[in-house]
Amino acid sequence: MKAFVFFAEGFEEVEALTPVDYLRRAGVEVLMISCGSNLQVTGSHRIKVVAETLAKDVAEKLVAGTLELPDMVVVPGGMPGAANVAECVDATQLIKAVYDAGGITAAICAAPVVVFAKLGLLTGKNYTCYPGMEQQMEKWAGSKWQNLTAKSKYTGKRCVQDGNLVTAAGPGVAEEFTLALVKLLVGKEVATNLAINAVMR
Repeated sequence: MKAFVFFAEGFEEVEALTPVDYLRRAGVEVLMISCGSNLQVTGSHRIKVVAETLAKDVAEKLVAGTLELPDMVVVPGGMPGAANVAECVDATQLIKAVYDAGGITAAICAAPVVVFAKLGLLTGKNYTCYPGMEQQMEKWAGSKWQNLTAKSKYTGKRCVQDGNLVTAAGPGVAEEFTLALVKLLVGKEVATNLAINAVMR
């Protein structure tokens, strides 16, 4: 199993690194992807992280056929991190391709609205996000936001799965969000054991 996690300047650290950490503990191959021109990316709390590759390089490899689409993509929130992911064409095209292929497409905090809404991924879906962001659809998705989010429903819950779309409310839900992703990729037993071990450690 393979997952891509996107990092952009201003990302929310706990929302990005918890999925990387837990998914790797669960045996998932995780690729940390920078949406900028440098591998080093600074989070919203000034924590610097070194990604493993650039989004543009991943896009080129996918086109060349030397890299396959992952089973999952994860988009952390944080501002302006989520906005910077939304502005990265290589990242958004990859996210949409994974979603269209039926892969697990996950976002937390601001990212469901800032990134997913504009791509039309919320259409007909139940979702959640950072409280209040659901009221900013027009700002982030543009004038066609009503078409892009038609029949979507904001639930206000901590974490929501609807088909291959998984969304979560914010940094306080990062572990719950990640365990839901682990469960989807490698099963309930692995997720349960991972949660127990995390508490014990």
